[in-house]
Amino acid sequence: MKYLTKLLIAVFLLGVTGVAKAEVSYYKPSSKTGASLCVVVRDDVLAHTSQILPLNIKGGMITPTGAGDQTALVLKNLDYLLKKVDCSLNKLVKLNIYVAREELVAEVQQRLTQELELIAQPACTYVVTKLPDPKALVAMDAVAATESSSKLTETKVFNDAPSGFRVALLPAGRTAYISGQAVKADTVSEAAILTMKELFQTLEYLGAKPKNIVHIKAFMTPMSQANEVNEMIDGIFPEERRPPVTLVEWFSSLPIEIEMIVAMPEEPPASRPAETVTYKTPTGMKASPVYSRVAIAEVSDRIYVSGITSKEPGDYSTRIHSVFNQLKTIVGEAGSDMQHLAKATYYVSEDGISGDFGKIRTEYYNPKRPPAASKATVKSVGVPNRILVLDMIAIPAK
Repeated sequence: MKYLTKLLIAVFLLGVTGVAKAEVSYYKPSSKTGASLCVVVRDDVLAHTSQILPLNIKGGMITPTGAGDQTALVLKNLDYLLKKVDCSLNKLVKLNIYVAREELVAEVQQRLTQELELIAQPACTYVVTKLPDPKALVAMDAVAATESSSKLTETKVFNDAPSGFRVALLPAGRTAYISGQAVKADTVSEAAILTMKELFQTLEYLGAKPKNIVHIKAFMTPMSQANEVNEMIDGIFPEERRPPVTLVEWFSSLPIEIEMIVAMPEEPPASRPAETVTYKTPTGMKASPVYSRVAIAEVSDRIYVSGITSKEPGDYSTRIHSVFNQLKTIVGEAGSDMQHLAKATYYVSEDGISGDFGKIRTEYYNPKRPPAASKATVKSVGVPNRILVLDMIAIPAK
């Protein structure tokens, strides 16, 4: 935290007497974008939401308004949901923002700056994708700090019946980030079923159970089958334990890839572990020097980094190096480094970048300690003339 001291706009201490206080630090919040460069949260129960659409909760319909008004409605719905678990927009640490068209990003950013307080602006990542409802122009999922005064020992899921939105509470303690897994099949629904079965084998390897799942993200095609995918995933779980789900349309020969965030069930150690993040390869899977099958945050601290794009256009190599050099600087100033990265999501809008991307990652990652990761080819990364955005969760090095 020493690097952040001179750069922070605000630090919030959340908690009550007798309970370890959660600290949330916002690094370089921007009045232009409504986002911070990164957000550091320590020792807290974290709320993870499902993908929130601009629905009228009472009517269950999306009114065909502009992206700005839909952004305001999404945030209203998000605040409604977070308050169900003693949270609010003022405690957001991360927003993943999904827009239907690239040109809408500026309008969404403008509305965010109006709706969110400058001192509590989350890390944000944008991606352009079709949404589960074709009338939606914008959707979001979120991570937020809570003011939990009790020790949470297992994942808690709240399902809001009127809206269908969900929020899961991740206990403070060890957390597994599982890289995207995919199984080939003829249809997206069949592929989703087979992939979830494979993911459950990964859970078993980790000593976790389906009830420990905090969030599921699926990269799928086509988005027109979103309802079928949601119903398939929901059908695996008891109604009261259905986890939050986010869907992103990707361009791939595979119908679907699914990643997970999972609370590890055992008690956290009495003292802070020497190693704050560890990396696992489940039995039967092949290790890779550029991504880990599973990364486990051994502590409750998280560093959420806003989506990073190259500073200027250039060839593939120039763009990739720009993104990783920015990441190296940001996590270093936040108290981490390139050997304590937990979860990466790479969105690319030109699949041709993949070859250079795989090679260059080896220059920045320790082959024994790369983050868990998913890479998705999407319509746009939300910034004109950019073809790569890197979304990262890091863990403090000490």
